[in-house]
Amino acid sequence: MELLKETCVFAGSFDPVTLGHMYIIGMAAMTFKNVIVAVGVSDTKKATFTATERVEMLKKACAKYDTVSVVSYTGLTADFLREQGVKYLVRGVRDDKDLEYEQLVYKNVTAKNPDVEIVIFNCPKELKKVSSTLVKDCIFNGKSYYNYVPYEIISTLEESSKSKKK
Repeated sequence: MELLKETCVFAGSFDPVTLGHMYIIGMAAMTFKNVIVAVGVSDTKKATFTATERVEMLKKACAKYDTVSVVSYTGLTADFLREQGVKYLVRGVRDDKDLEYEQLVYKNVTAKNPDVEIVIFNCPKELKKVSSTLVKDCIFNGKSYYNYVPYEIISTLEESSKSKKK
């Protein structure tokens, strides 16, 4: 089966989206016919930015890709893939720790939906230290984060972080 004829899902919290996420989205857009970037919403995981804010930031950052759509979802990723009729789940890894975590994701997702195939993209070395946690630490400690996030969302992050610091 040719991947360029298929649709994939890249699921995550994207709290907020980083250049590492954008690298994976770009790789997925070059590999698959369509990419669904799915913002996971969980009652058990406390997000800094609302689901609406995260979706909007991703839509701004992904506007350059005609084949990428952004949605939010609740529940299990395996169920979301089934609902969308998609069998490819894209993941990104920065290091061995991420790879170990992705093996657990694979086990959990395929236990619920055995048809799922996971496609892993490695981040380039210049993005290996970039994470949403790093960006939030920079924001809340008054440090520059501009080199870690897509240009398109900087003004959104600035506005949003002002209200979150209060």
